[in-house]
Amino acid sequence: VGANKPTDDERAACPHHLIDVAGANETYNAADWMRDAVFSIEELFGKDVNVKRNSDEDQEDSNLIEKDALESRRKRKKAIRHDINQAREQGSIPLDAPILPIVVGGTMMYLQWLVHGRPDAMRPTDEALERAASDIKNFQAMDGDTFDSTGDEEIEVKRESSQEEISDAALSTGWNAAVDYASSLGKPFKARVDKLCGKDWYRLRRILEVAYTAGAEKASEEQLQAVYSGERFGGLGMRGYDVRCFFLCPDDRLKHAEVIDRRCEDMLQRGLLNETASLSIAGELPDDGQPARAIGYRQTLDYLRRKDAKRQDNAAFNAYVNEFTTATRRYAKKQMGWFRKDEEFMFIPVSMSKPSQERVDEAANAILQLCKTPRNEYELELFSEPPKARETAGSKTKKSKGATDVDTDTLSLSAKTKLRNEKQGKDMKFYQGKRSDVPSKVIEEADASTAAIQGLKELPS
Repeated sequence: VGANKPTDDERAACPHHLIDVAGANETYNAADWMRDAVFSIEELFGKDVNVKRNSDEDQEDSNLIEKDALESRRKRKKAIRHDINQAREQGSIPLDAPILPIVVGGTMMYLQWLVHGRPDAMRPTDEALERAASDIKNFQAMDGDTFDSTGDEEIEVKRESSQEEISDAALSTGWNAAVDYASSLGKPFKARVDKLCGKDWYRLRRILEVAYTAGAEKASEEQLQAVYSGERFGGLGMRGYDVRCFFLCPDDRLKHAEVIDRRCEDMLQRGLLNETASLSIAGELPDDGQPARAIGYRQTLDYLRRKDAKRQDNAAFNAYVNEFTTATRRYAKKQMGWFRKDEEFMFIPVSMSKPSQERVDEAANAILQLCKTPRNEYELELFSEPPKARETAGSKTKKSKGATDVDTDTLSLSAKTKLRNEKQGKDMKFYQGKRSDVPSKVIEEADASTAAIQGLKELPS
């Protein structure tokens, strides 16, 4: 429930891969996922496709990583190949027949690595990791914040000046002090700080980890410039694939926020509380693991472990649901901001006023047609002309915050969708969630799960 995996019926209708390839206790990061994703794509396409393969990369890495990690990588490859071959057999698809892979997800940095390639940042030392975590914690304490990680994500995009993106960082003493400090470590680090979107503690910590590893405080300017080359390696485009990327963008962000809230409530009704408690008690949700820090599990663990817990505590439960839904909406906002700045992603408008299945069918058909379009025509739609200033009084225009009126007649559908999405951000500050009535069974499950994770027979009244 917490991972929102496809249902058994969905997986039976269309084979899904790279699910359950790593356990919650395993170290599995963006580099691991990218490597497994590229391998899966190669297996689906077959050997006759003329692309650069990663078969030699394991051999190149064999002297650089621990033996156990290399063995784990090889076991995953074996399992992935078996999974794909089994799906081919069940679908009566010959082993050498190419299959078009469709990569689906929303973890921003993972997709960025797959499409554009992995960045050149050096691997931080244990000492740098510990020092950066301590420094970030001290800066956060100035604002009363806590570490908020939504994934192993390192941003590579420019800060937007819209109110939507900078509101979290405004009037934040600790954040501003941390930004100033990281920027003072050298020009390469200041350049990356300037690209952060909003109050992004996770990515700021990553910058400090690299700076400390490089010995930024004592290094020369020439040495600092060598820390980052700005190059990326191993992306799908570099390997010779015709990659087409799409972002399903809601045409009404207020209605989309309501959908997010309902989805969170649905997760509660499907057993998120009991699942979280059971996984934690069984040791399958370790506090230092990535799943325990993911949105949904993180808020649920905090709620189940709260002090002075009592039965039928509606105030505590409502606060928990508010934190859960708010964190999910914030992540959706971050996704929109991130992908608006990635020029490889085509924005497909999704009508929030239509029934769910109808809007899904419309979006799927739009993507299908764009995938059938010749590459040169596809790029004309993707890389449209930038917004042009209004030239005549009769032009259709839109006002973008901090910019002049632009003539939207010159924009592609994707560009118009991005512009509309950004403009709607300012209205989100007026959003007020509407909570559905919580079924009594969910409250009962909340009490039972709290008692179980705290080692109690039952909660006091």
